Amino acid sequence: MKTTVKLTYMIDALDTDLAGTENQLIKMINGLGGKGFEIRLVCFKDHPWLRKNAPSLACKTEVIELNQFKKPHTYGNCVRLVRFLRSSSPDIVHTFFPMANILGVIAARMAGTKVILSSRRDYGEWMNGRYMMMTRFANRFTTKILANSYKVKELTMEKEGVDSSRIEVFLNGIDTSRFENVRPERALKKSLGIADGNRVVGIVANFRPMKHHTTFLMAAREMLRQRDDVTFLLIGTGPLKEEMERLSRTLGIAESVRFTNSQKDVIPYLSIMDVGVNCSEGEGLSNAIMEYMSAGVPCVVSEAGGNTDLITNGYNGYTFKIDDHKTLASLILELFDDDAKRELFARNALDTIKNKMSLEVILSKYENFYKSLVNA
Repeated sequence: MKTTVKLTYMIDALDTDLAGTENQLIKMINGLGGKGFEIRLVCFKDHPWLRKNAPSLACKTEVIELNQFKKPHTYGNCVRLVRFLRSSSPDIVHTFFPMANILGVIAARMAGTKVILSSRRDYGEWMNGRYMMMTRFANRFTTKILANSYKVKELTMEKEGVDSSRIEVFLNGIDTSRFENVRPERALKKSLGIADGNRVVGIVANFRPMKHHTTFLMAAREMLRQRDDVTFLLIGTGPLKEEMERLSRTLGIAESVRFTNSQKDVIPYLSIMDVGVNCSEGEGLSNAIMEYMSAGVPCVVSEAGGNTDLITNGYNGYTFKIDDHKTLASLILELFDDDAKRELFARNALDTIKNKMSLEVILSKYENFYKSLVNA
């Protein structure tokens, strides 16, 4: 039995610790480093964030540029990647994101790596015909594919033709200790221009088409027709932010809507929310929803992707059909009028997180899984 497992992670780019997959990978590196794992990280693209933060990661970092296929050096770097893997001889290669799931897997096979793992963490909205063909080819060489929700597992089986036995589900992990003793940040509420007595409905999601912020704003208009003591808080960045700001003005609700950028520490913003919302059409497993649940914020989320792996309708939150803004509005209003239901949902949500998705639980699962594959 090996006492130290040599583990190499590969990812297309690591340019933030705020996005879902990147955040999870960093937690895995820092959580497993020193626990019988010798970890290396290979990134296919350089970035200032990586250069600045690499020293704080519990691993050695290597950048091998594999992102410009019109450049001749890219093909030389494919050879360099294979040579790197041969020389470092990892027991396990685990890949994240489209290019790593293709080129990283093939390179690991060519280098003779015994255990090759590939990740699926979203609904594959980026995967066109060429990516699908190449991904299916690379899948031949994977030991297992790791999905971050049961819905993503089903999608991988359906679209990629992968047998159920070759896919394992590892839910995202969250450090619940960060959310202990959360108290409302009244100063923050005041700084955002929100009246102290107003209820706050929040959505934490970058402004991309799949996040369906339009549904959130349409629901806001429905609610404001019935009561005027509600403020709607949108937290995120992205290409559609200005469009959503214009839409709030068009709908005549701009005075009751607040926009703010993505936050390194979102907990103060969660502390002032009465209800947290997710309207997405294709989540893998939403870190934002997990943060709502950990912070005691009752959730109303779309029936999409891994959202239903987190929220069971009527038990630890409410779910609604994608783009049904009227039902979304009515469910939020129902929670406003039922203190006992809000408290029940918050309590059950926290129990769900602690029992299934606490960082300790997930890291232990990865540790045992990795070591079992190497020692098999």
